[in-house]
Amino acid sequence: MRDLGTMLWKETAEFIGNRRFLRVFFIAVLIMGLLPEFQKHGIESSGGHGRGAVDILPMLDLAYALLASVIVVAQTAPDLVLRERSGGTLEYLLATRMPDGAIFGGKIILAAGVGYLSGLVTVAVQMIAANLGRGGPGWSWIYLALPQGRLIALLLTPLLAAYLATVGTFVALRVGDQRGAYLVTMLGVGVLALPFLLHLTAIRLTMSWLWRATGVLAVVVAAVVALGFRMFRREMLVLYLQE
Repeated sequence: MRDLGTMLWKETAEFIGNRRFLRVFFIAVLIMGLLPEFQKHGIESSGGHGRGAVDILPMLDLAYALLASVIVVAQTAPDLVLRERSGGTLEYLLATRMPDGAIFGGKIILAAGVGYLSGLVTVAVQMIAANLGRGGPGWSWIYLALPQGRLIALLLTPLLAAYLATVGTFVALRVGDQRGAYLVTMLGVGVLALPFLLHLTAIRLTMSWLWRATGVLAVVVAAVVALGFRMFRREMLVLYLQE
């Protein structure tokens, strides 16, 4: 645990000190937080048929919060490795006595944590923007007023962030450029969405369906993370870095 804490401290300090990481974080949060409110105003000003569509937007707004988390993790996880590869510090880190699990765990925990935080901050920005734009009495919790919204925002989001953090870390070990690593990591989201795209599973925002989907995703994430810890070995990484 002490080694993991040391790695987390190191990765956190480097994240805070990197302007690019912070810029991606705040841009994703602001765009995904404010865009839904602009969309609502556009629909309301489009006419009577648009007003009915506003009723379905609260749950669609949640997709923006998920997307903010996906963007931040897909950028952060590969960059944590690529920055050390380009600076030559990854080889130095592997030459230390730091356990493999602590190195890998520190990187995916930070990337997943930052992604989850970006999702929560995006939710907060959306709520503030919605209440300021509404101008009515009382406070609107938008989709967090629904149990489905709370489940997706508070449970599915960190699971998705942990999955992408693991995928992005390994992608960066094989793909040497930032843009390529980002695109390949984003394909990991497509893998999860593939059953829906092929109509193998219908999307139903009922609590029973969402709990089953959460359980399936939790099993997939646990398997991916466990496989990541098993495959993150110094002897394999040295071969990757020499290619």
